[in-house]
Amino acid sequence: MSKKLTAGKLIGIIFCISAAIAMCVLFGVNIYLGGQMKLIDKYLTALERDDFASYTACFSDNVAQKLDETDFTAAKSIAENLEDTEEFKAAASFNGREKLSSGRYSISFDLTVYNDEEHVKIENVSKVLIRSGGKWVIEAEV
Repeated sequence: MSKKLTAGKLIGIIFCISAAIAMCVLFGVNIYLGGQMKLIDKYLTALERDDFASYTACFSDNVAQKLDETDFTAAKSIAENLEDTEEFKAAASFNGREKLSSGRYSISFDLTVYNDEEHVKIENVSKVLIRSGGKWVIEAEV
């Protein structure tokens, strides 16, 4: 006995193949662009934890070599509006991204800096991210 391929079965097969291809494409795009948001989170975590090595890892190698404690202190100034600036957390609420050129994006987000007693919201913060060495890094001139 041979099974007949009906129009309904053919349409179902085509739909499943199309859905699988679309899922793979969306997964690839998410991996490519999701790294941008993870980089911003990594950057904020480095500032929260006062971790200079993790901070410099957010930049390209040639920029990271030129960064010093002055740059790190300036970056931590995001907490300057809090009374207790020693212990703070930061959270980004991503608003969007804009492609500036090939491999270069402007990421915009609202930043909330907080501690146990208070919080400050800084709106429309943006960072330019570039691809360097196969990973996303923050664009900076030092």
